Amino acid sequence: MDPSATYQVPTHAVDAEIEIEGGRREDVTFYLAEVAETHEGPETVAEALNRRRKFVPVRSRASAELVLVRRSAIVTVRVALPNVDQAVEGLTSFIDFVRLELHGGEVLEGAVATLLPPENARMSDYFNLDAADFAPLSVGESVVYVNKEFINVVHL
Repeated sequence: MDPSATYQVPTHAVDAEIEIEGGRREDVTFYLAEVAETHEGPETVAEALNRRRKFVPVRSRASAELVLVRRSAIVTVRVALPNVDQAVEGLTSFIDFVRLELHGGEVLEGAVATLLPPENARMSDYFNLDAADFAPLSVGESVVYVNKEFINVVHL
């Protein structure tokens, strides 16, 4: 038995495309925990992105190299819908169609499924949440997690 295997946490792979500040896009794989810290089931991409740490580990699909990407430099993360999973216990869900204008002029349109306590279920509450730096936007057959720091305007 490999002694280093003792220290490995069981993970599941989720493929995604990330855009890094400056316009660079790269196909990567996230390795998410099989057991989430705050709910039953596996860790989600949203949880990995919104965890309070400076760098996010991913594997480049082009080079197979493991890299650490500065979380605050990630503009978007695009994940195909079958790979998306969310924990929704105790929250109220609303679906709103929005258009987001990002730094650099890019525009994303899609549906935002807000998962908030009933007393804070307005769209402004959602985009002002300190707990989540990335907002998931359903676009076609994928979910795009958008770093709120790169959103200039939200059209409702």
